[in-house]
Amino acid sequence: MRKLAFICHPTRESLPPLLITLLKWSEDNGISARLTRRMAKQIGRPELGLDPKDMAAEVELIVVLGGDGSILQTARAFAADGLPIAGINLGHLGFLTLEEPKNAINTLEKIRDGHFKIENRMMLQARVKRDNHKVFCGIALNDVVIQKEPMLRVINIKVSISGCLVNTYHGDGLIFSTPTGSTAYSLSAGGPIVPPWVNVIILCPLNCHTLSARPVITSDQETLNALLDCRHSKVDLVLDGQESFQLQDGDEVEITRAQELGRVVVFKSRNFFEVLRKKMKWG
Repeated sequence: MRKLAFICHPTRESLPPLLITLLKWSEDNGISARLTRRMAKQIGRPELGLDPKDMAAEVELIVVLGGDGSILQTARAFAADGLPIAGINLGHLGFLTLEEPKNAINTLEKIRDGHFKIENRMMLQARVKRDNHKVFCGIALNDVVIQKEPMLRVINIKVSISGCLVNTYHGDGLIFSTPTGSTAYSLSAGGPIVPPWVNVIILCPLNCHTLSARPVITSDQETLNALLDCRHSKVDLVLDGQESFQLQDGDEVEITRAQELGRVVVFKSRNFFEVLRKKMKWG
């Protein structure tokens, strides 16, 4: 890879020195490097600035300096372009990142030399229908969440899978998760951990008032429909915890596997269960 773009978390105090170091390494090694216009201006290199919509034509791979949230945002933005994404962790857990900042140069050397592989992670597509008209459509790498606002009444969500009624959930909402997202919000709500190469959709209820309500795993080839009854509550549809759309009573949310893929760079020696044990601090 000889053409990189660096996309950065905008508020990390350690970022400008790290970014300047990586840019110098890139220049010394004949690597073309581009930045967003905002970041290029911030570090005094405006000539490296590029609009995100133009990056797909100029770069081969995106290096994200940030945490999992930054990678999720970048994955959604560039999924249609098919650009692979490599992460250097400036966040907390960093399930999707490759290395910590102290190993950033070594990470770039491996990318330069091709010592990596690209995992194609399935994504979800969410469509909202209102009065038989589509009013929203979006994609997510981790999860699509239907959730009510705090301090309001429980909501009812009638869920069908490929036309078969599964259950009406009475509670705070539902999480529809990919395997990549199974270690995120879904996990904290009691959902299962699923390796990223197992292509399934996870349905995890949020604080249901029925003890029999449990997470469900189904094929990624299914279509999940959720009909909303929320006359006394405000409810949002949230993609990857970052992008939201306000739902109304009677809305129907359709969840399917997206055509787009999240293309995540991993090192060839990386093993999901080793990463899981390390990040979860298991014995």
